[in-house]
Amino acid sequence: MYKVLSATLVLSCLASAAWAEPDADPLYNPKPLKGDVSLPLPCDGQMVFRHVYVLAKGSLDDHEVTLGYPFSEGEPGYQQSFISGYRRDYINGQFTLSDLSKDWQAKVRGELPKADGVTPLKPMLYFIGKYEVTQRQYDLVMAQAPSLAGEGEPPACEAPAGMAGRLPKVNLSRFDAERFAAVYSAWLLKNHRDLLPVSGRSGNREDGGQGFVRLPTEVEWEYAARGGHAVSRQQLEARLFPRPVEGSDSDGPLGDWAVFNQVSGGTGQNARLLPIGLKKPNPIGMFDVIGNAAEMVQESFQLVHAGRRQGTYGGFVVKGGNYLEGEMTLFTGMRREYPLFGADGTEQRNETTGFRVSIGALSAPRSRYKELFAQWKDEGRVSTLTDEIDEDQDATKLLDGLIANSDDPQLRDRLAIVNEELKRSVSLIAKQREDAAGNLIQSAALVAETINNYNIRLTNLRKSRDEARSAKDEASAKLFEAAMANGQSALDGALAIYIDNLANGTRYSNAVIQAQFQRTKEELARKPVLGKSLVTRATLFVHHVGEYRKNRKADADVILKQLLAP
Repeated sequence: MYKVLSATLVLSCLASAAWAEPDADPLYNPKPLKGDVSLPLPCDGQMVFRHVYVLAKGSLDDHEVTLGYPFSEGEPGYQQSFISGYRRDYINGQFTLSDLSKDWQAKVRGELPKADGVTPLKPMLYFIGKYEVTQRQYDLVMAQAPSLAGEGEPPACEAPAGMAGRLPKVNLSRFDAERFAAVYSAWLLKNHRDLLPVSGRSGNREDGGQGFVRLPTEVEWEYAARGGHAVSRQQLEARLFPRPVEGSDSDGPLGDWAVFNQVSGGTGQNARLLPIGLKKPNPIGMFDVIGNAAEMVQESFQLVHAGRRQGTYGGFVVKGGNYLEGEMTLFTGMRREYPLFGADGTEQRNETTGFRVSIGALSAPRSRYKELFAQWKDEGRVSTLTDEIDEDQDATKLLDGLIANSDDPQLRDRLAIVNEELKRSVSLIAKQREDAAGNLIQSAALVAETINNYNIRLTNLRKSRDEARSAKDEASAKLFEAAMANGQSALDGALAIYIDNLANGTRYSNAVIQAQFQRTKEELARKPVLGKSLVTRATLFVHHVGEYRKNRKADADVILKQLLAP
């Protein structure tokens, strides 16, 4: 079934194993990374996962993301924009840290933002396979199917069949992939139930959502493949995920991260499927998200229409491209549609298509009903837009009361429709205001950095002027004086903009400012050069907004002194 591995490939695999850390597992985890978590497989195997987190208020909240790519005319892929074009979607995780087993908590905790007891957002996590499911993993799981169905005992364990067992499992149908997930889930629930996450884990396990194995959704797959929480918003929306090279500002060659057809690039390499873990990982530690085996996801295919998924459903979705693709056709948001069945009625199978798995659970377990209902009730409230409106005077809440107290059934129904439309509109406005608040904080941090730079320039000009005066060079001194006047004018103007931003900041509720500040800190911290400085500036800006909200005025001299403090 598999092509014979060349001597070069075997040496490459051995080199990869030698490169890895001491606890590397050449068959299941050839390149271990900090934060890896795993679930057992039969015969002492393992399935390794990486976590992805989204900062959210809770289970009902989510984060807007961009999928696909906005192709330009003439660019490769432009004529298939209706398949892989730009569109918006939403992502959130199903698990909190407390939903995980103690072992997973210990491995993941250090990789999450530190909670300070004040910030309103918490990391919501989901888990996705670090590698594509291999032939060995597939065989181990599917061999358990008869015994799980009550047909005899589990089979005896056999020694791995060399490096061929590390090749991604391909030539299987969408139904095969789902059967694998079902059998693996059944085996885990029977033998290792306590290791699986439980959404809304509580004292009564049955009230939580028991974790299970499934295919990742398309948005889970693509958000993780693009780099998820580990990259900036600009990097998240780029054609390919960041590929850092030490000592360089440029991305490294895609061939170091992906398996694809390089013949056109002049390498002379024949295109072929390669074992997992030979290339470098993407920013969150996933391997082979581009090329090698293309990967199935959970949903049926939908076309792209007007920046969203269109309303008809087709075959199954395959992501990431495969080893036969050329470099110019590959991008992180790549997707294809395949039929579920071949022309002869058999299940469609492709030599280039495999899959990786994810961890699923109930989104609304009983243990979260109270939390979800409270979040749902708060959605669409006018009072959440600004601190100027008292909750008791919220128009949507007053309308709720009118509906509840009305004796006219027809009027109740009409008012209920109006109320839902009002809440929906308020929710849309709230989302826009949240984005605007985040942009305001980032902008103000940049203005504060500019003020500091202006001050450094003024200090240098003042020093140069004094030196010119000491040297009796009045002509140069006058030039420096003129430059100082221009510099002071620029600094004063930037300070005025900063104070205007303070006033604008009070138009948003404190809850919105605090939530967006938390997201902004995450974003700014990813900037390699200015990140630390901008986080400090943003922190001071949020403090200044709070002072302005309280005092309704700003002392420019005091603010400038604080901005220039070391």
